Amino acid sequence: MEAKRRKGSMLKIKSVLLILCVILTSSIFAQSKISKNSRETFSRIELSFSIGYSRPLLEAYGNNVTINSAEDVLTIDGKKLIDSDNLGTNKGYGVQTYLKYSLLRKGYVKALFNLGYNALTGNYPGPSDYDIGVRIQTFSVGLGAEVNPLGHNSRIYPAVFGLMRMNFMGGETYHKAGLDFFEVKPRYGYTAGFKVYFRVKNTIDLFTGYSYSYDNTWGKQAEDNITTSGRTIPFRDEKSAVNGLTSNRRVAYWGLYLGMNFFFK
Repeated sequence: MEAKRRKGSMLKIKSVLLILCVILTSSIFAQSKISKNSRETFSRIELSFSIGYSRPLLEAYGNNVTINSAEDVLTIDGKKLIDSDNLGTNKGYGVQTYLKYSLLRKGYVKALFNLGYNALTGNYPGPSDYDIGVRIQTFSVGLGAEVNPLGHNSRIYPAVFGLMRMNFMGGETYHKAGLDFFEVKPRYGYTAGFKVYFRVKNTIDLFTGYSYSYDNTWGKQAEDNITTSGRTIPFRDEKSAVNGLTSNRRVAYWGLYLGMNFFFK
C-alpha cells in the first residue's frame, strides 16, 4: 500500500511539473514572438530617405517660355525672370531626409528634423538644338511632427506629418549655359502630407506618400530699389507699385515620393 501511495504521489508531482513546463514553454514562446514582432526594445531614433516627383502650383507654374533672336534673353509670358507673372516651371523632383525621435514608446507621435532639396523646372525646345528653360531650387531645414494613429508595429501603417521650414531659394534661366540667376534668399514655409509604411524587416520600412509644400509663405520681399548686377537678379516675390510684379509669386507644389525608413537598435 505504501509503495502504491508513493507511486501515486510521484505521478502527481510529474504531472504538475509537466504542466508547469508546458506553461513556461508557452510563455517563453509568446514573449519571443512579441519581441520578434514588436519594436519596443529598439532605439527611439529613426532615419528616413526619400526621392519623388514634384508638380508646381500657383505662380510657380507656367508653360510659355521663349528666347529672343540673339539667344541671350529668355522671357516668360513676354517678361524677363525678374518681373515675370509666373516662374515658367511645370515639373520637378525632390530629395528629403528625416531624423525622427519617438515621443511615445509605440511610435504614435514622433518629432521630425528635416533636410531637403527640391527643384522645379521648365524645359523647352530652343534654337541651335539646345533646350531653354527655368530652374527654381529650394534647400530646406525643417522641424515638425509625425503622427502614426496605429503605432509603428503593424505590417502596414499610415502616418500624417507637418513641418515648418526655412528655405534657401534661388534659380536661373538657361540656354547652353545660365542666363539670369536669382540671388539665393531665405524664405519661410511649410510642408504637410501623409505616408503609408510597409514593414520589410524589424529595422527597415518602405514607404510612399504625398505632400503639399508652400516654400515662401512668409518672408516675401519686393526688392524695389535693388538693381541687377550683370546676370544676377534679385529674388522678387512680393508685388509692389514699382517692381513690375502684378501679384505675389508663390512657390508651391505637390509631391509624390518613395523612400526607406531605418530603425536603430
